[in-house]
Amino acid sequence: MARVLITEVDPGRPLGLAARAAVEQVFALFPLAVEGRRVLVKPNIIGPFPPEAGATTNPLVVGAVVDHLLERGADVVVGDNPGGLEVNSAHTARPTGLLDAARGRFLNLSREVAEVPAGSRFTDSFPLSREVLEADLVVNMPCFKTHLLTTLTGCVKNCFGYVAGAAKAALHLKAPSRNRFSELLADLYRIRPPDLHILDGVLAMEGNGPTHGTTRPLGKILAGYDGVAVDAVMARMMGVDPATLRLLSIAAERGLGEVEAIDLVGRLEVIPGFRLPSTFRSSPLEMAAALMTISTTRPRVNPERCTGCGECAVNCPPRVIRLDPHPVVEDGCISCFCCAELCPEGAIVVPGDAIAGEFGKIFS
Repeated sequence: MARVLITEVDPGRPLGLAARAAVEQVFALFPLAVEGRRVLVKPNIIGPFPPEAGATTNPLVVGAVVDHLLERGADVVVGDNPGGLEVNSAHTARPTGLLDAARGRFLNLSREVAEVPAGSRFTDSFPLSREVLEADLVVNMPCFKTHLLTTLTGCVKNCFGYVAGAAKAALHLKAPSRNRFSELLADLYRIRPPDLHILDGVLAMEGNGPTHGTTRPLGKILAGYDGVAVDAVMARMMGVDPATLRLLSIAAERGLGEVEAIDLVGRLEVIPGFRLPSTFRSSPLEMAAALMTISTTRPRVNPERCTGCGECAVNCPPRVIRLDPHPVVEDGCISCFCCAELCPEGAIVVPGDAIAGEFGKIFS
């Protein structure tokens, strides 16, 4: 049985002190032998978003983890491979506050890459950051948020950040659907499961995450040795049965973690009125119809927010976006929604109303 902690980040204290108290509780329940060992702290640095956006791991929580590990004699490094084509992740980490939270130990994970046999039906190998493979311990630090493609992004999904640079886009092309991409993520997670997962729920992102959903204060930290179990608890807090999420069900089927047999420490409360992505449907029949609808649904552009920066075109896996002067999505779109995820202005939107309309036709 997997153990998962839900602990409060005390709203009556300054966030830095409250985060430190919560982190101490995590390590008391889930100790690691860190003295003299290389420990990679791997937050979510999806893009250059400020902490209040809720898209990246809160720097005060990361800083508390780094401080704890340093005080116990660990050789700590902090790093992630952000989304898109960024080759120096420090540039992305600076506006998130995570460069400072690393206490001078931030490492550009893309600097050394190793091709690792994948054991996957989609790819022969994964180009992974060598630091991930060589670290004695990995502390995974995702954040509490939704995701258009996988419904939620937590411990398992955060390990996609093991993959260096532009290779993420190539992998999306090799597994161009929710089910296939979920299976590929499980293949990747199996190569190097982290040793401890500390999920930042200071803010929760709802709606069409993982970058431009809306945030609400939650004030929680979830933790455990089993990342699948931590994700399952997060799903239940969102009001979702984790068994209905393909990513978690595949991981559980492969023996990578638990979705049901969980020893919960703390109080699990479903977040009232939590909004899931417009791409989510709960029943198997509705989800099958959703997958058909999503696969033919192209992202749209809000011209009032678009600045014409071209990030969507540069980061589109099948290269089917052109600027005229705003983005135009042409034939060949695989509905991975990377453009929406990586748009710095939130100008790329998924037409949820259109998806809902299709459901009305199917189930009327």
